[in-house]
Amino acid sequence: MSINPFTFGNPIRDPSRFFGRSQEIRQVVSRLLSSAHESTSIVGERRMGKTSLLDHLAHPDVAPSLGLTPDRYCLVYLDFQGLTDITPGRFWQRAISKMARSSCEPDLVAELKQAAGQSEFDLFDLEDLFDLVTGRGVHVVLLLDEFEYVTQNPNFGADFFGGLRALAIHHGLSLVPATRRELVDLCHSDEIKGSPFFNIFANVVLRPFAGDETAELIRGHVASTDLSITPQEEAFLARLSGGYPFFIQMAGYYWVEGKLRGLAEAALEAFAAREFDQQSDSHFTYLWSHCSDSEKITLLCVLGLNRHKPSKTNSPTLPNLVRLHPRAQHDANSLTKRGLLHEAQDTYSLFSPSFESWISREITAPAEDQESPSSVDGWLAEGGRERLEPVKGALPRFKRKYWPIVGEVIKELSFELIAGVALSKLI
Repeated sequence: MSINPFTFGNPIRDPSRFFGRSQEIRQVVSRLLSSAHESTSIVGERRMGKTSLLDHLAHPDVAPSLGLTPDRYCLVYLDFQGLTDITPGRFWQRAISKMARSSCEPDLVAELKQAAGQSEFDLFDLEDLFDLVTGRGVHVVLLLDEFEYVTQNPNFGADFFGGLRALAIHHGLSLVPATRRELVDLCHSDEIKGSPFFNIFANVVLRPFAGDETAELIRGHVASTDLSITPQEEAFLARLSGGYPFFIQMAGYYWVEGKLRGLAEAALEAFAAREFDQQSDSHFTYLWSHCSDSEKITLLCVLGLNRHKPSKTNSPTLPNLVRLHPRAQHDANSLTKRGLLHEAQDTYSLFSPSFESWISREITAPAEDQESPSSVDGWLAEGGRERLEPVKGALPRFKRKYWPIVGEVIKELSFELIAGVALSKLI
């Protein structure tokens, strides 16, 4: 039985299957190896490979090759996903217990195990403990996955983050938290947001893979099989996945499945794209649901402009987008950082044709569910939406919940670009 080398759903644990992120690893490690042992915050959208990166850094076969030798560095991985009721005491019990398991010094292990048995930890206790560890020539690095479950948890007040900052600056502790947004945007109160704790980090943003990284991952996985891949097939997988490591794995998985069924060329691409669309549906739902209304308008403007015949006035450049939607400049920056938009040669596009199709299906109302013209009139009247009056005939084609968003896009595209543009151009 042939085993599919592409996998998705779980983080990459095997270093031989980890590809890309060389620049991000260099940045994190160079800060850890500096004389100040500086901390770094890893920021990346869901399924962008944050957990795989932290696992890779902590792997006993990888860390020494990066200069993080076990006699000098104690690397501790902690995953906070789903821990909505964790407390500072439980945080330190878990961290110190894992420090004991990661340490290679028997005397230090005994001290750490004893400390982990405490139920409460004040800052003086922790300072003494970390001074003891650094006194043995060992530097502790906490790799904190899904750290937003801590920053957004009301159990953790300003005193906790102030203490954590003090340990990081003065007592031999480095922090590498991984979150979906920048740390300062993931706080449960303004008091925490204003904490100097967040000033100790340099941000490393995980973006979709560049073309060479995507090719490296695809070729590396295919090389472990007796299959061959053409340049056209490789380009198809890159285009479908948009550089998301998770989606590259997913696209590759269904490409292999199609190959094993004897499919080729157009039939193979159709099969892989169809299976990819079905499997990615819930993930696209998440990405879309975590966009603001303004970001959704920007995405629809990009989609609409890309479906018109290219010209100077309707290419999806930033000036054209800003003319259609004033907040597009801010949105484009955020969406590009998250990987939902790609920018090339000063023009924007959605990261995947599959995501484009998903959005079209998501906002469109099936014929049997379309609202009546009278329903549109009532909606326009009740909200003071007179500016959308010219496009009211098009609104029933869309789900009612998207009328405020889609109405703005149709209005701007129809009057700014081509008067009376056909709705089919957008969908």
